[in-house]
Amino acid sequence: MQIQAIANTSDLRGRLRHFERIMKRDSQETLFQFARVACVNLAHNTQPYGKDKGAKALGERAIASDIGKVFYTPEPYGGFVEALTEAAQDSYRAKERKSRRGFNSDEATLKFYNRVNGYAAAGNFKALRKLANDFNWKGVLEDIDPVIHQEARRGPRMRIKERAFQSHLVLKPKRRLDRYIASIQKKVGFTKAGWSKCATEVPVKMASVRTRGIPQWVTRHTNRALGRTEVQYAPTRIDTKVIMTNLTPWASQCITPRQVKSALDIAKRKFVEYMNRTVMAELRSQLKAKAA
Repeated sequence: MQIQAIANTSDLRGRLRHFERIMKRDSQETLFQFARVACVNLAHNTQPYGKDKGAKALGERAIASDIGKVFYTPEPYGGFVEALTEAAQDSYRAKERKSRRGFNSDEATLKFYNRVNGYAAAGNFKALRKLANDFNWKGVLEDIDPVIHQEARRGPRMRIKERAFQSHLVLKPKRRLDRYIASIQKKVGFTKAGWSKCATEVPVKMASVRTRGIPQWVTRHTNRALGRTEVQYAPTRIDTKVIMTNLTPWASQCITPRQVKSALDIAKRKFVEYMNRTVMAELRSQLKAKAA
């Protein structure tokens, strides 16, 4: 579900008028600058939280973890080999109990374990497929199916819970799974980029600074991102509103209304500090000019 943020100066009118009078700047243009800063903070407050590489890495790790719950490959000494060996051991022990010729279940299990590890190490998927069929192994795939991955995502954050579904054995080398994970990880920052898209539509005079402060791993998605900025002009320029809407279908799952308010409050505080510094610098400059 999309989510919306509104930048206005209803509680800053007195300060804005003072800023406009001292600096001789249009209050409407000042509002647009505030809206731009708001877009930056909204991007930061959207999952994965933050703007540095740590936030990007956090999002990438979450993706790798989720996909690892859906798909796994038959690695030597890995979970599939261990589980299949346990099933074989149960069968061998039953055979040992019935055997009159001294059948040794431990020796048979070790041979089976080494054989399956050898298949996994050699990438002998034909042999592994036959074993999976022999043991009636569930959820065996010839290749990764992105539909299964998407269908496994649940809840408000579209994360994947353990044991909520049947995980799938993919009869492909691990590098195939790694490539799939990497392709999904490239999408990290896409929801944040909805606000980056909004920032590009804020009509500040210097277009080159519109997305300044939003990291590159977010802005790389801007052209494909879903966001819209609407300016509601008012007869009194100081009453103009800027409405930024992140149109990403799952945006509300990545940033809550409370977090939107927090982002706007932070942007407002930064903007007030900026106006105060600018006015003080201008007043000092004027005093020096008079003294001269």
